[in-house]
Amino acid sequence: MPQLSWEYLTWPEIAGLRDGILVFASGSIEQHGPRLPVATDTLTSQGFVGLLQASMPQRKLIAAPPITYTYAKLNSAYPGTINLNGATLLGMTRDILADVFRQGFRNVLFVNGHMESVAFIMEGAELALDECRREHPDGSPGKVVFANWWEFVPDRLIDEVFGSKWPGWEAEHAALTETSLMLYLRPELVREAPVGPSDYDRFPYRVLPWPERSRPASGCYADPAGASAEIGRRLAEAVVAGLRRVVETEFS
Repeated sequence: MPQLSWEYLTWPEIAGLRDGILVFASGSIEQHGPRLPVATDTLTSQGFVGLLQASMPQRKLIAAPPITYTYAKLNSAYPGTINLNGATLLGMTRDILADVFRQGFRNVLFVNGHMESVAFIMEGAELALDECRREHPDGSPGKVVFANWWEFVPDRLIDEVFGSKWPGWEAEHAALTETSLMLYLRPELVREAPVGPSDYDRFPYRVLPWPERSRPASGCYADPAGASAEIGRRLAEAVVAGLRRVVETEFS
């Protein structure tokens, strides 16, 4: 089966795919340091969706238009970051899913690449499912599965590829994993630019507005030195293997 992308299909073609799995890549438009484009989270998730489709040609996986504008308030101080408010993202997700449920789609998978928007997207999905249940009390209520790509990367692989350079997931923004994945998935978009300092203060609470000391001047929350396309390939293979298990388990 050829890879299917919603925006390139005609309406009669889409009508014939309602028994398939609609796969949304979700990301953000936010700064990713001086080397990576602001769409890194979205592009990475889209890359995983394409690899998943290619690895499961027997399954009817339809790539939906990505959820690109989301919630990235932590990086609002950097030019290039574009935010939705949480309520707007929640409502947008609800509207999108309610409309695909209205059209007869029942199986939805999110491949997510951005942490800050998780709660809003999941709540929007919950509201859309509630609406679907009310409108179709005797039919299938629909199913939404939400998968963060980094949760499919085993600790042993992180130890193997990064060793002592690993800063921890809390510092993995525009750093080792994202740079490696972009070098593998979209190398033409990775710049050769000096990164500069990645220092910032970490503290176990939140202050609003976000204080300057809580963000690095470079926009990279750890040094990406040591990232490579080969590491990106190994990370991507682990993620896609995990996503395959999700499809086989949840959409049997």
